[in-house]
Amino acid sequence: MWLILRNPKFRLMWFVVLFDTIGGFSYFTATGWLALTLTNSPFGVGAIAGVFGLSHMLTSLFAGVVVDRMDKRTLIIANQILQVAPSFIIASLIFTDHIALWHLLALAFLRGMTGSVKITATRTLVLDVVGKADLLAANAATDAAFISAGILMPPVVGLMMEKTDIGWIYVLMGCAALLSALLLSSLRGVKSQSRSEQTSLIQDLKAGLRFVASTPIVRSLIILGLVGEIFAWSHEAMLPVMARDALEMGPTGLGYLYSAGSVGALIASVILSTRSDIANKGRLMMAGYIGLGVFLVLFSWSPWFLLSLFLLGVTHFLGVASFTILDTMLQTSVPDGMRGRVLSLQSFSFGLSNVTGFQTGAIAALLGAPVAITIGAGIVAAHGLRMLKGASVKFRDQQDAVLADE
Repeated sequence: MWLILRNPKFRLMWFVVLFDTIGGFSYFTATGWLALTLTNSPFGVGAIAGVFGLSHMLTSLFAGVVVDRMDKRTLIIANQILQVAPSFIIASLIFTDHIALWHLLALAFLRGMTGSVKITATRTLVLDVVGKADLLAANAATDAAFISAGILMPPVVGLMMEKTDIGWIYVLMGCAALLSALLLSSLRGVKSQSRSEQTSLIQDLKAGLRFVASTPIVRSLIILGLVGEIFAWSHEAMLPVMARDALEMGPTGLGYLYSAGSVGALIASVILSTRSDIANKGRLMMAGYIGLGVFLVLFSWSPWFLLSLFLLGVTHFLGVASFTILDTMLQTSVPDGMRGRVLSLQSFSFGLSNVTGFQTGAIAALLGAPVAITIGAGIVAAHGLRMLKGASVKFRDQQDAVLADE
């Protein structure tokens, strides 16, 4: 977290991310519960996540091409502004009792589309602000902003849903996006890496795919992240179902579940944010990856609310530690001119983790949310065990080879 104090430009970026994620966590907490209320079906909740992920996935590949070509700050601001009006429209539909599931599906599609560009542009802009030497600390500190909102907002949103009209939460989302855009508009003096060659969008996309396919460390990291996003982090879509049906809690209980996971994630981010670099990154990444799967299984079958909070906190601690290291290794293994396209492939996996809401919701409707979560978590743990042997040496040697070629 020392980087926030030392670097004024990164400090501004940190607050941009903080306010943006306040709106994001408000959206996910409220929309999942609202969908469950409207449909009374786990599949309805999964469908919201699925549409969000489908939109995110379809636009993420070309998002990277756009990010490599355009000013990242302008892209982020434009996509934040695109989230303002729809949030206010949904709020008005709720206030007038005209809200329907298709409205939430349309909002999910729009947020998925804008999010794919915003995530890729934000992550590349952070590297432009701090440089490679401070990237691990910056990634962890940025995650801490994201997670701080994750600790604060879900309980607040849950309490608001019980005490007042849920429409006010969507007003809050619109205000948070607007404030984030205004803050970022004041960022000046950041020189983004630019590409000298001029090629078509399709050529750029093909070049990015060829680079990933032909670079072992990048390919391995992308696949590792893909499996984790699809089969582990998809559990977040089922938290409303776990709260209501498995743990017999209301909206406030759902807020505490989200918050517990964020507490664990914040601890991991704060620890990593104090380090410019760490040894044995590959092995530590894999240990956290396996632990993510194991503790997620334990959480899915916990019958007690307090134990579930603890297990979810440990799950997110291990998962965020693993994925923060993965993100840093990926960004430092990619040439500057290719960074947006490669990170957009990782953003593609973020979308897939939400698209799995369709089948996770379907499995939960048939067999229960614990079974649906356990299946995905077991796949992640097994994949991690397969990759663990020699991970430290393998990832280090591959990364050194890439850097030597630059």
